Amino acid sequence: MMKRTLSSLGLAGLACCLWATGTPLSLAASARQGAVGSLDVKFFYDAPSTIEPTYHTAIWLEDKDGKIVKTLYVSQELSDTAYKVGKACPDWVKQANWSQAPKSEVAAVTAPTPNVGTGEMTFDLAKLGIAPGTYGFRFQVHISERYNILYRGQFTTGGPDTDVKLETVYGPGKLDSTDQFVRDVEVRYLAPK
Repeated sequence: MMKRTLSSLGLAGLACCLWATGTPLSLAASARQGAVGSLDVKFFYDAPSTIEPTYHTAIWLEDKDGKIVKTLYVSQELSDTAYKVGKACPDWVKQANWSQAPKSEVAAVTAPTPNVGTGEMTFDLAKLGIAPGTYGFRFQVHISERYNILYRGQFTTGGPDTDVKLETVYGPGKLDSTDQFVRDVEVRYLAPK
């Protein structure tokens, strides 16, 4: 006999189960409204010729007022010590209050720094406790000294699959190099299945 859980049934199966048991279908609609989907982030870290970048990386979500909602990923060295210096990923450091973050949160989102080459991360927003709504996506990479690259865009959960349109911001310092350190950044919101 095959054991089936509600999560394996999907929303249509859940609606059928609720109907068969006499549970109002409005609960099925509530389950659908609470679904937030996931984010798929792709990028390429280049091997430059002029300097050796740190590639300290932070990925997080902000609310409509620009306040941090959730850190999704922090590279190991940034999470351990580099955030204390204040030059690496300053937009994230300014808001994250990382020294006060619960150890369970730090452990859940800290992972090795991505290698040079193609990288991809997928974040299940429901598992991360993200409520339905509109969010600012932020992806910041520290290159050297005071030089950082920030990719930012906005997305809304609950709708169809959507490419997140990104704006790129460099700084706060200026780097004398023609190398491209981070490229081919793509963020896609994936609707719940």
